[in-house]
Amino acid sequence: MRVDLAVRPLDELTAQYGPMRTVLHHAAPTAIPEQQYPVFVYNLLGGRTLRESVINGTDGTPDLFVRFVKYIDPVSRWDRFAVDYWSVNGFWAVDHIHRAVAEAAYEAAVRAEFAKPTLPHALERPRHLAGFYDVTDVA
Repeated sequence: MRVDLAVRPLDELTAQYGPMRTVLHHAAPTAIPEQQYPVFVYNLLGGRTLRESVINGTDGTPDLFVRFVKYIDPVSRWDRFAVDYWSVNGFWAVDHIHRAVAEAAYEAAVRAEFAKPTLPHALERPRHLAGFYDVTDVA
């Protein structure tokens, strides 16, 4: 059984609470200096995964994953909620102080990947959104 929370759309949450902050990106400017990337990566990877979606490659290793994670900002030392997207094609991470905003961004990232895949899908993978989730709602 899966329970979906009734969350307002991301644009409404962003209007009320402000936009997500880009903390990591493989090819674009971010809100943090590039010299701080290693410590942000360390804290993001060590954060508590709340939800996760994965596409595994033919060898069984992940080729893409999107995570919704609670982590400690290494500069401010505040708890923040992040969406990190790691793929064989690149990476990015955005965060916010409010969980609802970050969770809506996670849902948007997963739906965007499903709608316009950046990686080829195996033929046996179901062609519906639930088939994209190899792992989800782990918390």
